[in-house]
Amino acid sequence: MGETDSDATSLQRFDEALTRFLRLSSFPVAARFVRDWDEVPERAKRPARDLGNRFTTCQAISMARRFGWVLALGREDSSCVLGAMSLGLEKRLPQYTQGNLCVDLYTESLEAGRLSEESVPKLPDGVYRGVLVAPLSRASFEPDSIVIYGNSAQIMRLGQAYLWKRGGTLDSPFRGRIDCADLAIAPFTSGKPQMIVPCTGDRIFGQVQDHEVAFSLPYGLVDELIEGLTATHRAGAARYPVTNYLNYTGAFPPSYDAYRELLDDDGDEG
Repeated sequence: MGETDSDATSLQRFDEALTRFLRLSSFPVAARFVRDWDEVPERAKRPARDLGNRFTTCQAISMARRFGWVLALGREDSSCVLGAMSLGLEKRLPQYTQGNLCVDLYTESLEAGRLSEESVPKLPDGVYRGVLVAPLSRASFEPDSIVIYGNSAQIMRLGQAYLWKRGGTLDSPFRGRIDCADLAIAPFTSGKPQMIVPCTGDRIFGQVQDHEVAFSLPYGLVDELIEGLTATHRAGAARYPVTNYLNYTGAFPPSYDAYRELLDDDGDEG
C-alpha cells in the first residue's frame, strides 16, 4: 500500500510540528513492515547488496535518522538474530524460547530468561519480508510506526502531547535489550505509543548517545500528537526548550556579600 495525498500531508505536518516544537538533532524515522519487495522504493539501500555489510535493525534506524537514508532490511541483511526473530524473519527455536540466549547475560536463571524472551514484541513468522525505514520527510510510503530520538525534555514533550486529550499516564515497558522491537514493532501491534530507554545493542551498533531517549508511536496517532504538541505549547507551561525562571536575586559567596556591605557603608553611589 503506497502513500496517499492525505498520508503525505499528515507526515509533512508532523515533521513540521516536530521541527517547530522540539528542534530534534536527528531525523524522525518512518518504519514500515513490507510483505513484498515491490513495496520498497528503488532508491532504498539494502545493506548486504549496497553497503557490503549486514546490519542490526537499530543500526538501520540510526542510518535513517542520522544520514537521511532510506533503507530496507531483510533476512539476508540482518546481523542480529534477536531482531530478525522479532520481525518474524527467523524461526524461534526452543534454544531461544527456553531463554538460553538471555541467561547469564541479562538474567540469573533460564526461567527468567524465558520470561524475558516471551515479553518481546514480535511479528508473526513468515508474514513480512523485512522492514523499510526512512526519514519522515523522505518517506514515500505510509508508515506502520514512527520512531523519534531526543533528549529527555524533548521526549517528555511528546508524552505530554499524547496525554493532552487523554489524561492519565503513558505506560512504557522497559526491558533493556532488543529495543528495536519496542521502537518499531510494539506501536504497530499495540496501537499505543511508548517511551524507550535505548538498549545495550542500540548503544553499541546504533551508536545511541547517553543523553538520548526514544519515543515511538503508531502512524494512526500522528494527528493527535500534532494537536497535543500545538495545544500544550500554546498553553505555555510545557515548551521546548524549557523556559527557565530568571526573575530572582541570586546567592553569592560570603566574601562577595561582605564586599557589598563595605560598598553600602562607604555610601558612594558612583
